[in-house]
Amino acid sequence: MSFNRRRVALACTFCRHRKRRCDAGRPACRNCIEADVDCRYDDTPSQRIDSSGGSREIISRLQEIEAMLQHHLPGISALVSGIQAIVSQSPGGIAATSPASQASTLQAARILSHDLAGAASSPSWTLPSLGIEPHHQLTAVADPELAPLTIPVGHKTSSNYLLRLPAMKQLIGEYPEDLFFLLESRNTLPTELPVQPAVTPLTSAELDKEYLDCLLSAFFSHAYQCHPILDKDEFHRIYQDFLKNYFADPCSIESVLCLVVFAIGAATLAPRGAQGFQTSPPGMVYMQAALPTLVTMSSWSVSYNLLLPQALVLASVYFAYIIRPLQSWRLVYSASSLLQFKLCRLSTREDDPASKETILRIFWSCFLVECDRLAELELPQSGLQQLIDQTSLPSFTSVDSASSTAYLAEISIRRLLNRVHNSLYPRKQNPLSLSSTSLTALDDFSATEIASATSVCGELQRQLTLWYESIPAPFRPSLGTEATGSDRETVLRIRYYAARHIIHRPFLLYIVTHDLQHVSDPGILEKAGVCIESCRAYLHNTTKILVKQSQYTWTFSLS
Repeated sequence: MSFNRRRVALACTFCRHRKRRCDAGRPACRNCIEADVDCRYDDTPSQRIDSSGGSREIISRLQEIEAMLQHHLPGISALVSGIQAIVSQSPGGIAATSPASQASTLQAARILSHDLAGAASSPSWTLPSLGIEPHHQLTAVADPELAPLTIPVGHKTSSNYLLRLPAMKQLIGEYPEDLFFLLESRNTLPTELPVQPAVTPLTSAELDKEYLDCLLSAFFSHAYQCHPILDKDEFHRIYQDFLKNYFADPCSIESVLCLVVFAIGAATLAPRGAQGFQTSPPGMVYMQAALPTLVTMSSWSVSYNLLLPQALVLASVYFAYIIRPLQSWRLVYSASSLLQFKLCRLSTREDDPASKETILRIFWSCFLVECDRLAELELPQSGLQQLIDQTSLPSFTSVDSASSTAYLAEISIRRLLNRVHNSLYPRKQNPLSLSSTSLTALDDFSATEIASATSVCGELQRQLTLWYESIPAPFRPSLGTEATGSDRETVLRIRYYAARHIIHRPFLLYIVTHDLQHVSDPGILEKAGVCIESCRAYLHNTTKILVKQSQYTWTFSLS
């Protein structure tokens, strides 16, 4: 018959050392009486738990945690008092479950968690020691000092990373860097999914070779210079195969790429304001045949084929030509997602320099198109801008000097424009809510803010001048309103005046929102004059570009 043996909570020293069962008798146990020895009990906590060194470490760590909590008790009390003060000072009080109360409590908790995390480096931190009132501390934004709540790119917790450690290589040998991805990318989709959309092929009349040659020539003469993401020789081989095999495989990515190029070529040839543009945009017949396959592929494809992001970027450019900025953004957003998917694996394909060059060109074209959309529309960002400092520029060994110089110069000025936006016009975020406020209040630019912005504007203007002077003299556009040698030079000139005017816009806004008689600083008036002069030059130059259809039609018209 089984029974539970009664356990003794504490054994005497004699029994414990000899590993005998002790009855814990007092003042002496039975074993000690029989052995005629002194019966002693050790009442220390560590011995009651275990005689091993590990338990002593646990007890020591618990004591340290308790001491830390006791040390930060004044800070916790101060934060709680601050929350209570906010609630009591609010008109009619704020319910504990109200959004404002929850936001205040959340902010206090975030600050407290940041404080506890840094306790080891600053053990004497308290609210009073910094001379900060609890209410002010609650409204402070601690985000810049906290780690972002995102998974970092190239993190070191994946199984793929662990299996490539040197110690693992000794056990399993060289491990393929992309094995998991390669295995999963080979899994075909279920046959029930509509991965091949039903597309009505174009007619023979719409695929007349003479007309397609004309569209192809128009594309390379006008649109290609702005986005040289195709290899001309390779594309001409794709074009010849398209003429032979389109009807046999109208849904291939090669066919889709050709159709998108034809659509852009038709858009470049259409005169602005033509009657047909009001009912059916030029080139739409080709885009209509390409878009179903393009959208389906962008949703499902995980291959290394670069023709798909190329087709997506060019399709985005086409919708910019026909003044559909939201559709343009949606397509370039898809291209950016695919491109980031390929960029993170660029190191595994270093054996193909041509592929790397193509990826870089697609990257910077995505950057240009997306930034033009984000500069004027409140839209989600693809995350591509976070990679610009780690991504090199393309080499352009197969592109003429004029086109490559203008392309690289436009990339550079677009980066500077983004810097201007971040330096002078960031959104003012309310730390206790998710809403943001734009530049609407009359006191958004105070005299103090204008004084502090002066040095920033001066530095940005210096960088703009440096950008202009760094363009090689044969391709550098002259400043002014006279005609330039090409549309590409005119676009660079427009970019220059766009950057110049938004750099100096704060001074003009300050003047128009304040009484001019109170503006005593002549420097403010001078900078406001630079803004007006730049706007005038911008308008003169954009008028020449807007005469005909281009990918800049919507952007320049709105600006």
